[in-house]
Amino acid sequence: MKKRLKSSKAKKLTALLLAAGMCVSLAACGSGTDEQSTQENAQTSAASTEAAQTQTESQGTEAAQSTDAASDQGASLRIAWWGSQERHNDTIEALDLYAEETGSEFTYEYTSWTSYFENLATQTVGGNLPDIIQMSTTDIINYSQNGQIIDLQPYVDDGTIDVTNIDESSLSGGMVNGQLAGFTTGSNTIAVFYNTEIFDQAGVAYPSDDWTWSEFLSTAKEIYDATGIQTEIPFLSEARWAVEAMVRSMGYDFFSEDGTSLPWAEDEAVVTAVANTIQSIYEGVQEGYLVDPEVQVAWSATEDYYISQGNAAMSLNLSNYYTVYSQALGQELGLAMVPQMDEGTQTGMYLNPNMYWSISANCENPQAAAAVINYLINDETAAKLIGTDRGISLSSAIRDMMATDAETDVYTKNSLEYVNRVSAVVSSTNPADPVNSAELISVLKNDYVAVMYGEMTAQDCVADFIAQAASILP
Repeated sequence: MKKRLKSSKAKKLTALLLAAGMCVSLAACGSGTDEQSTQENAQTSAASTEAAQTQTESQGTEAAQSTDAASDQGASLRIAWWGSQERHNDTIEALDLYAEETGSEFTYEYTSWTSYFENLATQTVGGNLPDIIQMSTTDIINYSQNGQIIDLQPYVDDGTIDVTNIDESSLSGGMVNGQLAGFTTGSNTIAVFYNTEIFDQAGVAYPSDDWTWSEFLSTAKEIYDATGIQTEIPFLSEARWAVEAMVRSMGYDFFSEDGTSLPWAEDEAVVTAVANTIQSIYEGVQEGYLVDPEVQVAWSATEDYYISQGNAAMSLNLSNYYTVYSQALGQELGLAMVPQMDEGTQTGMYLNPNMYWSISANCENPQAAAAVINYLINDETAAKLIGTDRGISLSSAIRDMMATDAETDVYTKNSLEYVNRVSAVVSSTNPADPVNSAELISVLKNDYVAVMYGEMTAQDCVADFIAQAASILP
């Protein structure tokens, strides 16, 4: 069972966590089916939308050249994803262009992260999953093992999904029990975004990639003392990203290779170090130089985050959010690697498959769905429209194009350069998370938030996570 927050303030926090995800702006117009009743704000869109009609003839020609129109001419497909309003807009623009040129029709079903998998669960019960599904690293194993998504390898083998410019090792993240359950949308990692103007104002040196958690916290305090500007609580929305970096810097993988245990949990020194670091973060909240958790937990839209307003010195997040926050701020944020433990012996950085495109088992035209995935992965126009929002492209041709294209904005180029820096010090990409890991990671998230509210000690947070791993992991 998940550990629940105990006080009324903590219960309020849980409600805010759910509300924050639901508040992402969604377009109206649901499909109206019983299975989709929980997704009342999903948008249905056909190929003949006004946005598609405004695309230029030259863009359409380029999109058509990268796809096999004969394989999906006239296909009607439902496609689902989660994300921000920016992701919704960019994805729809790219797919509307594809639809216009191939004669396909799409029904778009998109929500915030909070409600996304609740909707999929409802659709699964009704046997009505979308044809193409954006899938997370924590859920792909369950969906694959339950037979709800199909093996994409046949569509790689027949060339529908072109992997000519993709390293074979990059495909391993989507492998589940020998099947390609999902095609990775792009590589992603964690990062510290920092406001160079605020650092300059405070007279504080920019962080280096090899700094420690103690240096991170002392830097945040020094800037606050000099300017009154706070730093966002590290990974309040997903504590796993912080803890994984901590244990990796001490020589351990987060999950065991077989996905049945936490290998670092047997090392008392590591467990103590992780708890002490989380406690130090809480102390930063208490001292005021880290943002109040009740404020931060309510953020949902890009513009809510202090880093995007110029009201935070630093923010720790996934690297694919860099462009969105920099654009909202209207200036280039700095990028540094996430700190390593003071007792650490190596970088704690890692590369993750950001997410996946999967095809549901009830898809009536999987060949057409695979052609759409190929377009999203390999087409230059789609890459320009979507950018790095779903991670850095696996295709070397797309990466080279974006790095050198005059139309690529400086924020995207900075993201590409940062992931290259991380790639130089990380030897492999994480596999998909093990079965039941989503439930376990939720335990860590709730406990970590409880610590920031003073409702649980850091030691109890780590101990509870380890104890529950023994019963939750297979």
